[in-house]
Amino acid sequence: MTGIVLAVALLSMERMSLDGLWDFHFESGKKTEEVRMPDFKVDDKMLVPGCWTTESAYYDCRGTGCYRRRIAVEKAAEDAYLVVDGVGLRARFWIDGRDVGAVALPWSRFEVPIGSLGCGEHELVVAVDNMSDPNKMKLFSDFYDFYPYGGIFHGVELFLRRQSTEVKSVTVRTRDYKTGRVELELVFAGKCLDAFDADVAFDGGEKKKVAFVGRKATLEVPAFKLWSPESPHLHRVRVGLVVDANRQEKSFAEVQFGIRQVSTDGGRIMLNGEPIYLKGANRHESHGEFGAATPKSLMYEDLHNMKLMGMNFVRGSHYPQCDAFLSLCDEMGMLVWEESLGWGNRTNQLEDAEFQSLQEEQTRLMVKNSINHPSVIISGFLNELDSSSEASKGIVNRLVTAVREEDSGHLVAYACNRVNDDVANIQTDIIAYNVYPGWYTDRPKIGSREELRKTIRDCHRNIVRFFRRKYGDSRPIVVSESGVKADFGFRDSRGRAQYTEDYQAEYTQLMIEEILANRDIAGFAIWLYADAKSYTRVHSLTARPYGYNTGGLYDAYRRPKLAVETVRKLFREFAR
Repeated sequence: MTGIVLAVALLSMERMSLDGLWDFHFESGKKTEEVRMPDFKVDDKMLVPGCWTTESAYYDCRGTGCYRRRIAVEKAAEDAYLVVDGVGLRARFWIDGRDVGAVALPWSRFEVPIGSLGCGEHELVVAVDNMSDPNKMKLFSDFYDFYPYGGIFHGVELFLRRQSTEVKSVTVRTRDYKTGRVELELVFAGKCLDAFDADVAFDGGEKKKVAFVGRKATLEVPAFKLWSPESPHLHRVRVGLVVDANRQEKSFAEVQFGIRQVSTDGGRIMLNGEPIYLKGANRHESHGEFGAATPKSLMYEDLHNMKLMGMNFVRGSHYPQCDAFLSLCDEMGMLVWEESLGWGNRTNQLEDAEFQSLQEEQTRLMVKNSINHPSVIISGFLNELDSSSEASKGIVNRLVTAVREEDSGHLVAYACNRVNDDVANIQTDIIAYNVYPGWYTDRPKIGSREELRKTIRDCHRNIVRFFRRKYGDSRPIVVSESGVKADFGFRDSRGRAQYTEDYQAEYTQLMIEEILANRDIAGFAIWLYADAKSYTRVHSLTARPYGYNTGGLYDAYRRPKLAVETVRKLFREFAR
């Protein structure tokens, strides 16, 4: 049921935002199947978008959130569908008491077909379940090092189709960045056309009649400008179906896109034919007050802070990113690594047929949804899977193939932490690794600054050497995670003890200096931009102080730590 959900700027189909206060009821400790649905008893209200797990009444609660609201339809529709931008963790939907489907793809932007809707009022009911059940929720496990927020993260929209054929969206692919040649592919709701004429206009300019074959047409954008971090120029295209000689428009869609091409050349990453070094950070969709339902103003603040630190790159850890965040990345010139959901998955999961199928489904959906976002240059998956096992080869190759079959132009990678025995980086475009020398591994024998620097330097040199010998090629190598933790407000300028801001600042300086000095490394994402909520009261109770991963340059409320200035100085001065 998870069809393509490309964002559109304008659309002839009617669309209704369903955001706001919904009727609500919470069933603690119960899965959706254990709750009486859809006729539950309402006893509260809940905001959409939002997370119940950050609300005082339901703080840190696992169970099923039951949502209900009325929808007024003024004119009957042949067909309708919902677009939901992220839930935690799985959801089931009813319209007028009729079950219209379920989705178990946490954080994904997905579509729910609901059929025809008559004129009048309708009742929409949604059950969202953030329980951990390996039989029901294959893609998220409780050992993952981030929090399973419960809620509807970034809103719900209703789309109404009243004609037999409607243009749903336009996929835009750059075919030649030197000439501004792009391929347009129409996505339809209702009856799908194959060969037809359409009016095409770029950037509000003159309409041009264009013949589409196989739903596709290739043409050049007039007076085009390239998209890059330094000059994030965006274009718009409007495509309208016409029905007679008078050029009467039947249906249209208008989308935003950028012209850019990403590739590799030996050990370098290339953007529009020029080498680019990735300087950035990992970011969780997490905040101390909002949880995973971060508002657009906070997304802007995060990206603005990154730009001020001299960053040009963000890795969305470790799940698909919402459309609003990617749109801001487009507009602000921030390169993005987006990845489907996974964390430390082991052989028993990698060999599970349903797990494999859901991984492919979410990965394909992620790539399709972000294809018009020029900021997205890397599609990834399965962070820190056990890539030393033979089982990893099959699923990695399957997901690499899935990304490439979507013809997105994205590079493909996964973040590897098996830096001495990885066997699965066979078909990837980039070799990426996570490592924490002097923190989790390779602890210095002496806690001096000099010994710490040597530990960091030797660690990265040895890893690069392993990958070069293992795969015998010169693909770009990227450090996808590295850093240390610090508790906000804890200072120790004399001893610079671990977990203090002073130690984090010192370590960050040495880490950045050594990584930037290594000519075999093509990019680096610091772990972590801002502290993020993780597991609580389970696993090792000492591993995550007060339930947070505190590796952020900022704390969970975006208060800067000392390392922010360190990063700003080193990243802004660096040029290669």
